[in-house]
Amino acid sequence: MRNAYCSCRIFNGWRRSMSKPFTLKDMAQYALTSALRKGVEQVRVTAMQDVSDSFTVRNDKLEKLYQAGESSLFIHLFADGRYGTCSTNRPEEKEIDRLLDTAIASTRLLAADPYRALPPAEKCYNGLIRSGGCLPSDPLSVEAKKKTAFECAAGVWGTDPSLVHVTADYSDSRSCLYIIDSQDLYCFSSDTYYSLSAECAVNGPHNTRPSDWYVKGGITPDAIGIGESAPDNCARLALERALAKRAPGKIPSGYYNMVVENRAASTLLAPVIQAMSGSALQQGSSFLLNMLGKQIAASHFTLKDEPHLPNEPGRRYFDSEGLATKPRTIIENGILNLYFLSTYFAGKMQMTPTIEGPSVLQLEGCEKDLHSLIQKAGKGVLVTGFNGGNCNGTTGDFSYGIEGFLFENGDILRPLNEMIISGNMKDLWLRFLSAADDALHYSAWQIPSLLFENIAFAGL
Repeated sequence: MRNAYCSCRIFNGWRRSMSKPFTLKDMAQYALTSALRKGVEQVRVTAMQDVSDSFTVRNDKLEKLYQAGESSLFIHLFADGRYGTCSTNRPEEKEIDRLLDTAIASTRLLAADPYRALPPAEKCYNGLIRSGGCLPSDPLSVEAKKKTAFECAAGVWGTDPSLVHVTADYSDSRSCLYIIDSQDLYCFSSDTYYSLSAECAVNGPHNTRPSDWYVKGGITPDAIGIGESAPDNCARLALERALAKRAPGKIPSGYYNMVVENRAASTLLAPVIQAMSGSALQQGSSFLLNMLGKQIAASHFTLKDEPHLPNEPGRRYFDSEGLATKPRTIIENGILNLYFLSTYFAGKMQMTPTIEGPSVLQLEGCEKDLHSLIQKAGKGVLVTGFNGGNCNGTTGDFSYGIEGFLFENGDILRPLNEMIISGNMKDLWLRFLSAADDALHYSAWQIPSLLFENIAFAGL
C-alpha cells in the first residue's frame, strides 16, 4: 500500500531591503540597471513567477497533495566579448548586487565568444503594453480542485470487477514572465494551464495487469469539465482503454500499414523537430543538415507553426531571448522551409536568426477521424503507444517498441504488444499517406492521428 504524503515548496524573497515588496518589473529593472552600472556592455534579464497545485486520488483516498510557489531571476551578461549567466530566487537589492559582482568577475575569466550577443533589435518583439506583472487570478477554490479529482476517480471505482486501481490527478499552474534587455526590449506574458488525468489498471489473463490512461487539459477550467454536472469521463475512457488491452499477442514480422493514434504521434515528429534545431545542425548531429529547401516528407505533408492562436497552450509572442514569433509554414508540401535558429547558433552558422523552437505546431489533416484512417489503411497496425526505443539524431535511424491493435477492413481484431518498428526518419515521412482531423488541443503540439504505408514491424 502506498503512503500518502503532502509536499509544499515556497521560495521566499522578493523584498526590498527597506521598502515595499519587489514586483517582477522592479526586480528585472533593478538587475538590468545594476549590471550596466557595473560595466557590462549588454544584459538581458528574465524574471518569472509560478504557482501550481496538484491533487492525486487513488481509488477513493487522497494520496498526494502538492502546492508550490516559485520566483526566479535569470541574468544574461555580455561583457568584453564574453558571456555568462547567473540566477537567484532571493532577489533582494543586496543579493542581486553581490550576485552580479561575482558573476561579472567570473564571466571576464572565460574565453571570448564572438557569437554571443543580444538578438538584432529589429527581429525582437515590440509589444506596446508597458504595465502588468501580476499572476493570473485563481478562479477555483482548494475544495473545488480536490472535489474534481475525487469525482474523476469515483466515475469508475467499484464499477467493474476487473478494475485493480484507478488514479486520478488534477493539476493547475499560473505563471508570469518578464524579459527586458539593454536594447529596450520589453516582454511580458502570463499563462494558465489546467489538466485532469486518470490511469486505470485491470486484471488480465495469466496474472497480467494491463493499464492505460486518458488526459484532458487547456488554459481554462472549462477544458477539463469543471462546472459540469456529470463526473468527468477521463477515468471511464482510461478504463475502456485498459480493458481493450487484455490478452495481447504478436503478429508475424513484416511490412504493415501503420496508423499512429493522435496522442502518440508526437513521438515520431519529435526527432524531426530536434533535427531542425540550431544546436544539432551546428554540431553536425542532424539528419536534416543541408536539407533546407529540399524534400523531406511526402508531397501532401504540411506542418505549420501558429504561435498567435487564441486560447491554445503554447501560444506566445516571443521566445526566451525576445525574438518575435510569427506564423510560419515549417514544412510545405514536403519541402523543409525553416531551421530553428537562436541568435547564437545563427551566428555560428552564418545564417539569420529565426526562432529558438516551435510554439503551436499544427499538421494539416484531411480525414475525418481515427476510424477513417483505419478504413483507408485496409489492413495494418494501430499504434496507441510507444514503449522505449530511440532515434539516432545524426542518421535518422530509429527503433521503437510499440503497443496497439491489429485491424482489418476497418475492424479492430486484437491487441498487440512486444513488437518494434524500425526504419529511418527520412524514409518514414516519405511513406506518410494521410492525417485525421483529430488533433488534441491540450498540447502545444497539435498532431493528429497519422497513416504510413509499409512500415517494418518485428516481434521481440
